[in-house]
Amino acid sequence: MIIFTGLAGSGKTTQGQLLAAHLHCPWVSTGNLLREFNMDAEIQKKMLKGEIISDETTLKVLDAELQRVEADHDECVLDGSPRTLQQAQWIVNRFKNHHLKITAIIHINISQSAAKERLLSRHRPDDNEQAIAERFREYQDKILPILDYLKTECFKIYEIDGNHKPGEVAQETEEALGLR
Repeated sequence: MIIFTGLAGSGKTTQGQLLAAHLHCPWVSTGNLLREFNMDAEIQKKMLKGEIISDETTLKVLDAELQRVEADHDECVLDGSPRTLQQAQWIVNRFKNHHLKITAIIHINISQSAAKERLLSRHRPDDNEQAIAERFREYQDKILPILDYLKTECFKIYEIDGNHKPGEVAQETEEALGLR
């Protein structure tokens, strides 16, 4: 499994899909799984505000999908997880117990202004000013500490500059992974 992480609007989804197509493997989006999951109105309201869905719900949906794509031995690209320390610990534990194969962790760096511009241009209901501000806070408060945790668990984090055009970012990602 190749995990993509970064600020909302950094291009994780685009890059994850490009890499999955290049590798001919499944692309797993936690956000899409949660949006497609039969959620109650309260969970949908939280997503529209940019708030994090409970770890219990997220991990239940994610676990089922990772089993379906056989992430214990087949390659896949994961977009949108982990978003909490508990999710990161769950992923690391699954890896240590051979229930997941982790090939790489890609962190796409981008300026907040460029990310905000991208998010607002998508015209998704959960891409509004309030939700974007919440996701930017989440990145500082949760994603960066998760990256630190993963480093302490001896995972190499590939730092990719997401401020460039998608093709250039894809090339940098493939080069970092030794695919070019």
